[in-house]
Amino acid sequence: MYSEEYLRRLRAARSEWERRHEGEFRSEPRAYGNDSGISHERVYTPLDLADRGFDYLGDLGFPGEFPYTRGVTATMYRTQPWKIRQYAGFSKAAETNRLFKTMIGQGQNALSLAFDLPTQLGLDSDAPRARGEVGKVGLTINSFRDWETVFEGIDVSSIFVNSVSNAQAIVTLAMHVGIAKKQGHDPRLLKGSLQNDVLKEYICRGNYIYPVRHGMRLAVDSFMYCMEHLPEYSPINLGQYHLSEAGASLVHEAAFGLANAIAYMDEVVQRGGDIDRFASRFSFVVSQDHTDFFGEIAKLRAQRRLLARLVKERYGAKNPESMMMRVLSTNGGSALCRPHPIDNQTRNAIACVIAALSGAQFIGLRTMDEVLGIPSEESTLASIRTQQITGFETNLMSVVDPMGGSYFLESLTLEMEEKIRAEIDRVLEMGGMVRAIENGYVQRTILEDAYAQQKQLESAQLVRVGVNRFVAERQPKLDMRPYVVDPGDEAEQCEALRVLRAQRDASRVAKALDEIRRVASSTANVTPAVVEAVESYATMGEICGALKDVFGEYREPGIF
Repeated sequence: MYSEEYLRRLRAARSEWERRHEGEFRSEPRAYGNDSGISHERVYTPLDLADRGFDYLGDLGFPGEFPYTRGVTATMYRTQPWKIRQYAGFSKAAETNRLFKTMIGQGQNALSLAFDLPTQLGLDSDAPRARGEVGKVGLTINSFRDWETVFEGIDVSSIFVNSVSNAQAIVTLAMHVGIAKKQGHDPRLLKGSLQNDVLKEYICRGNYIYPVRHGMRLAVDSFMYCMEHLPEYSPINLGQYHLSEAGASLVHEAAFGLANAIAYMDEVVQRGGDIDRFASRFSFVVSQDHTDFFGEIAKLRAQRRLLARLVKERYGAKNPESMMMRVLSTNGGSALCRPHPIDNQTRNAIACVIAALSGAQFIGLRTMDEVLGIPSEESTLASIRTQQITGFETNLMSVVDPMGGSYFLESLTLEMEEKIRAEIDRVLEMGGMVRAIENGYVQRTILEDAYAQQKQLESAQLVRVGVNRFVAERQPKLDMRPYVVDPGDEAEQCEALRVLRAQRDASRVAKALDEIRRVASSTANVTPAVVEAVESYATMGEICGALKDVFGEYREPGIF
């Protein structure tokens, strides 16, 4: 980019600048850097890029072209603004239906379903282990009847629906296929996605059901089914966000997210799947917090470039869309603060700007009051408004990758890429992500990151305004009204289950569950059997229970 003579003159000028200001530099309170051990220089120049061998065309290039550092389309937000995808769900299906209709009416064009804990664990509301947890953190889904209620009056062929389910994702997939058919639509036209990233459940989130390899088998069964029957549907939205929430550093979050993607791609290829059909249909949900503005942007740019290179080099993909990293960006709830919840809307706004400057296709912000409970309808709408203000009142959408070429950002992106690739190589040397999870390496690494972060919070090196710095002696009283679960909801759900079991065709249900057990015991794809069970009104707990009869349950090993 620059001649050797110019770089020589620039080095001399920089040395002279440092000499003139050395007294000021001594007053700097500390060294600066990020959570991945990358130090920040006080100023960046073309020297930082030249010394790293930065190649404009090879490393940066143009938007919409390999290696997609600058974005996956040539025009980005100039022609297609990011889609607003607020994660939401109230205890009862009817309440969630009303909430979704309100959100759609306010301009949201993609839904993201939040489920309660029993649903995520494949349990019915009347299961002993579900007691006291029904509806506490989201929507309760006991059967296809609940799914019908959630989407009553909502045309599923016209709106993107993301189902945030993992260990039991194959069941919610079947329910969405069922509702499309019930509404008279061809399921092949469905546009939506599943989170369906079971590996991250074993790593950090803990909402697993089956042993790791059986969990992988079900995920890949659903991938293969979608590729054959649902060409417009994304069968996995890799939950990288959860790695960050568990404490992973920027580098470890990106590296483990990509290593999970490699594990799924390896399995699909081994099953005879077409890498171009699969890789072109998956996406990532990525955490982009306000706590490291430039680091978060560099992380996503480095990861986009790495994914493009990995898919091309490792799998020989030919379809450009297979090399594009599609992203749902969200800010982490762990970075929000309880003492003065209204401050969280400022954090949300900054996170939205970060996501937009990173080139995300979807953005779903946290809500200011979710630190107090399930978000209220008012705070959910406020987060939608925050995105709309960011997008339409700032002119931020007018230029593709406006920060591209920044000496600091490009240097940081290069260093992040190197560190992320090195960590991926370490995992692959262990035999891949499944082995790295089974031996506890990934879990230990994230716990160590989390411990280091907690020490920084306690020392106020990592600032949380209102928590460890600028703490008011008296907090103002705010009228925050998060959603409160009705204590009677659990009994109501249990009664609805009793009525369902009395009304449905018991012989059809029994036959469908037996078929699940039979297919699960073979190498055949279990998804069609689950679709039949869902449509027979077998419950979530009965379907997952039939699979447990064959696969057993996961028991987490000690990792220290």
